[in-house]
Amino acid sequence: MKKILLSFLTAVNLDCFALPIQLVLPENTTDYANYSLIELISPSFNTPLQNAEQYKSLARIKEIIKSTPSKPSPLVINKVLKTIECSRMMEMDHNVVTIIDYSRPSNEKRLWIYDLDKEKLLFHTYVSHGINSGKLLTEYFSNKYNSKASSLGVFNTEKAYYGRHGPSLRLDGLDRNFNDNAANRAVVMHGGWYVEENFIKRYGRPGRSWGCPAVPDQVVKPIIETIKDKSLFIVYYPNEHWFASSKFLNCTTPRNNIAKIEDLKKPEESRENILFADTNQNNKREESESIVVMDTDNYERTFQVHAPLERMLRRQINNREYIALSDQEFARIANTQLPLSYADPLSNIHFVIPEVKMHRGYYATEMKFVNLGTIKEVKPSNNQFTVELEPSKSITLKTTNHFIRWLGL
Repeated sequence: MKKILLSFLTAVNLDCFALPIQLVLPENTTDYANYSLIELISPSFNTPLQNAEQYKSLARIKEIIKSTPSKPSPLVINKVLKTIECSRMMEMDHNVVTIIDYSRPSNEKRLWIYDLDKEKLLFHTYVSHGINSGKLLTEYFSNKYNSKASSLGVFNTEKAYYGRHGPSLRLDGLDRNFNDNAANRAVVMHGGWYVEENFIKRYGRPGRSWGCPAVPDQVVKPIIETIKDKSLFIVYYPNEHWFASSKFLNCTTPRNNIAKIEDLKKPEESRENILFADTNQNNKREESESIVVMDTDNYERTFQVHAPLERMLRRQINNREYIALSDQEFARIANTQLPLSYADPLSNIHFVIPEVKMHRGYYATEMKFVNLGTIKEVKPSNNQFTVELEPSKSITLKTTNHFIRWLGL
């Protein structure tokens, strides 16, 4: 029993919560004003190579990428070419290359996949970043375990597998101090309903992963089948430390080996209070205690604001999204401080808890409703609420802003 519990705790604390438990290992934000400085730190593809045939090949790759619509920026293209040049010197050549440009906001398509042999763009789509890397913009990267942030740098794609997120792809980080802990962090490519275009159009941005580059569910399977097994996977961001120390950007120039990505400043993000049913009456929320939610359609109709992704459940229930309610929102409902058109907003409130299930050898968290009864009356008192339910029962709702692993996109 102790061994099973230890395995479970390890699984739920992995950054991307995506590997099988038996395989767990111990608009554009580029600062173009600094373009010349960045180029000095890591030379772009402007230097003739000793091998003329190879130079021609790189020149052709540049034309392939530049000729596609919605192409990466010139700075990104130069870094990709330098990476390909250096990877060839390390005998890592591959006809497929994946590019992620994290200098672009997440509501833009910022992932490209090229087949260099066929000279064509195969995919151009959305990709998420880690929940601790920023909201719309990707502002922070980490190589640390449990950071829940994205990693930048050059990866090799590894084997595909079917995980708790569905089709998934292991990534091997090749940039020391920047992403070489990716396997230990369980950073993999997987799909996400919260990266679909319809979700982004409705909520303004995609949801965020725990550090994995998640792509839309609709394209994850063909993408993984295309790029698996030792293809180049380049995650770009205009970071001077990476430019100066990556072996993939400095194979023909001296490089600085001591740079670390943690020099970047982590963006601050405060958590709002949400309500939970304090059924254990100990003034702190436990995993078995439900939280108060409302589906996004009724939430936006009731409060006349956009649904906050920071309080959205990380799992859908019956293909619908739900928002955890704050104490202020619940107070507005209880005090009927809403337009008269909302006859009974209390009827749209639900109580939910997580349910961990085993699927194909993986622990997966799902959400389920808890039927505590119909809300009959609400009595507010000092940032908490006594809720009378039918049949004869009462519960106390209290607030918490502690981290909840299945809450927040």
